[in-house]
Amino acid sequence: MQKEHVLLDVKGMTCTHCSATVSGIIEQEGGTDIHVDFLMGEAEFDLESAEKLDRIKGRIQSAGYQASLERIDSGKIETPLVQKKLIWTLPFSLILFSHMFLPQDNWLNIAWVQFALSLPVVLIGLSHFGKNVIESLKVGQTTMDVLILLGSMSAFFYSLYGTLMVKGAAQHDFLFYETTTTIITLVLLGYVIEHRAVLKTTSELRNLFRMKPEKAKKLVGDALNQVVEVIKVEDLQVEDLVLVNSGDKIPSDGKVMHGEIEVDESMLTGESIAILKSKDHVVLGGSIVQEGNASVQITKTSREGALSQIIQLVKQSRADKPEIQRLADKMSAWFVPTILVLAAMTFLGNNFILEVGTTDSMLRAIAVLVISCPCAMGLATPTAVSVGLGLAAKAGIVIKRATTLEALNHVKTIAFDKTGTLTEGSSGLRSEWHTSQYDQNQMLAIVSTLEQYSNHPLAKLLTNNETSDAQLTEIKEVKGKGLQADWKGKAIKLGSALFTGSNKDAGSIFLTIDDELVVHFEVQETIKASAKEVVEQLTHDEFNVLLLSGDLDRKTSMVSQSLGIDQFQAEMLPEMKLERLRKEKSQSSIAMIGDGINDAPALAEANVGISIGNSNALAAEAAEVVLLNSSLLTIPRLFQISKHVVRTIKQNLFWAIAYNVVAIPLAAFGYLDPMLAALSMAFSDVVVIGNSVRLRYTLPQKIN
Repeated sequence: MQKEHVLLDVKGMTCTHCSATVSGIIEQEGGTDIHVDFLMGEAEFDLESAEKLDRIKGRIQSAGYQASLERIDSGKIETPLVQKKLIWTLPFSLILFSHMFLPQDNWLNIAWVQFALSLPVVLIGLSHFGKNVIESLKVGQTTMDVLILLGSMSAFFYSLYGTLMVKGAAQHDFLFYETTTTIITLVLLGYVIEHRAVLKTTSELRNLFRMKPEKAKKLVGDALNQVVEVIKVEDLQVEDLVLVNSGDKIPSDGKVMHGEIEVDESMLTGESIAILKSKDHVVLGGSIVQEGNASVQITKTSREGALSQIIQLVKQSRADKPEIQRLADKMSAWFVPTILVLAAMTFLGNNFILEVGTTDSMLRAIAVLVISCPCAMGLATPTAVSVGLGLAAKAGIVIKRATTLEALNHVKTIAFDKTGTLTEGSSGLRSEWHTSQYDQNQMLAIVSTLEQYSNHPLAKLLTNNETSDAQLTEIKEVKGKGLQADWKGKAIKLGSALFTGSNKDAGSIFLTIDDELVVHFEVQETIKASAKEVVEQLTHDEFNVLLLSGDLDRKTSMVSQSLGIDQFQAEMLPEMKLERLRKEKSQSSIAMIGDGINDAPALAEANVGISIGNSNALAAEAAEVVLLNSSLLTIPRLFQISKHVVRTIKQNLFWAIAYNVVAIPLAAFGYLDPMLAALSMAFSDVVVIGNSVRLRYTLPQKIN
């Protein structure tokens, strides 16, 4: 049976425990390949039986969340239910709390009045926390709501016992209705503030998702009688013709057929300057037309375009968990059961060992329950990672896995490829002919035809010749060496000196026919303007920089000396690069920076593979990081983002753990009453999120 892919908009999730509850519900109902993202408010999964979808939505809603199939492209996480509940509970809680400052004979001190004022808040609390507790227990999860529910309800039922069973002045010692309502109200207030803070940590990612256009102006009819038809972007097909004007978003990847436009691709590539696009120029879906108008032929559907690939990769990356987060998750899984045991020990220890009264012992146990906050540990990593991924995407950097942020932070050695990475691979070629036996136009046609089968950066230079009907057969690419084919029974080779058996000093690319040298092409390279600055920056940051190239020794040496790179190795076959990378990996963590598919084996072998300036590499599995523009200045920014995100994660986890280490003993020994405990618990999450929000504002200044 074919599975249906489902994307649910789930509102109301506040931490990893919430996402675990939702994930457990989906899994129990037959969902597979599940990813629940509480920060973005979505659940993505595969489902065999569409009939179970309504049951999944029902169970998620019964757990206290909102679930719908609405699109989430707006990127908004709203909390209308939590806000409404807070608005309802706040007046009752304030009125009830005020009795503590009034004379004993005031009507607010009457037990049944306090009960009546607390009842609406208790019912809202039971509705909000109780449903979540029941569903979470069904799927084997113990969330923070268990602690909040036990703490608040313990105070309520203890007060109810005093109301029913105790008479006279002693009754006042049993009444803690204000404790119940204050706990519930403060926790709801914390959730509302937390949601607003979370919005800031994910704002850059939401901007990325909002870039996806919804409508397209399709040109229908022949050239003389074309009319514009507005359709959904999802309905566009390859080779459809669309019209774009100033202010429009390009609906999907394509090429300009008529007209000229200036396009802003900053959210895709990080390039802030508008780029002029004319006939046959490639345009990317989601980029904005600043000026001009043109007709664009669609070359990729909405699902296949660069923006969709980036969004999908960002989602995959957020689904991934760094090692430090997995450790926090393991701690968090045991946290709630441990706190339940500590609360019981607090009551028993205070009451029977320290001989504290039953009322005070109970209040201390409630404070232990309420003050504990496993959510802070669950929020420590996702919030910081979201900020990092969002800022990276804004700079034109796609990080495929969240674990890569950790791996980048461990890198000590950076290896560069040369051609197309440190140098302009398309700066030009100079040809030199070695025989007049063959027609030059025919030879150029052979070269052009062969290079159409190559992904090497120089291939574009060699396919500029319009004549390409060379009638070649048995064309084959030999990775890292060149291409070979059969032409009228003759053996054709095009590639390096080693591959063709030519003089190593003669040139860069050689064409031989039956081992006879026909022509060679001398590469005229120029070093990228920012290359020296980037190498100096990386060296200053104490990275060990290498240059590994398959090009000639004299060319590699020249580039190395110009850039101040002390260590280089030239004339390397792919297997030689792999061997060198393995050697470097045995000594320290290494990142390999190359320009796409041609460097795939080396990118895969390194601890972190970084593909630069090639949007086609989005589909490549080899690179963990894709730099969408060709600017080398993006590389130091990438490492700065990694450094500060990992540092923020560690700070967040330190706060989350230290908070509980300090707060729980204080509550157990009576230095924090339940209301202060609820207040500090509610805002402990906000402190963690606030630290990540701080990163959103400070990091751009450090990486620019």
